[in-house]
Amino acid sequence: MKSPKPLDKNIQFLITANYQRMMSFEQAAFLTNEQSFKEFYLQKAEESEVNMQQLYLILNVNQPADGQATALANSSADAYLPNMLTGKKSAIKILESIKAGEKTIAKWYKNTLQEIAGLPNEMIELVKEQYRMLNNAQVQLEHL
Repeated sequence: MKSPKPLDKNIQFLITANYQRMMSFEQAAFLTNEQSFKEFYLQKAEESEVNMQQLYLILNVNQPADGQATALANSSADAYLPNMLTGKKSAIKILESIKAGEKTIAKWYKNTLQEIAGLPNEMIELVKEQYRMLNNAQVQLEHL
């Protein structure tokens, strides 16, 4: 496999971040008993999956199969979100963990936007739109 170009590394980092986000929201939905929280978490997990698909398209590569997606997400150790959803937690503790994870991913997006500033506008606009959705999710989380 050829080594990725810097662009590929930045976009693949965002793919990894979205995979981690998706898994965190799915885990939160599984752990919570609050139906409104569960629905919100599942919507955000789906949003992350769509984000990943869009990022794969912008790289012009096929999305890997499930096992390969997991391997890709696990290939970048520094991109891990801490596994904040371990053990039995209340709905409030789960929500706090999700908020912390969203802030971390938003920072990653912000940094990536600075690094890809010279790339084609289509790529930058996609990453900006995903960043806006992350910021909207943070606002929504504050009102849950």
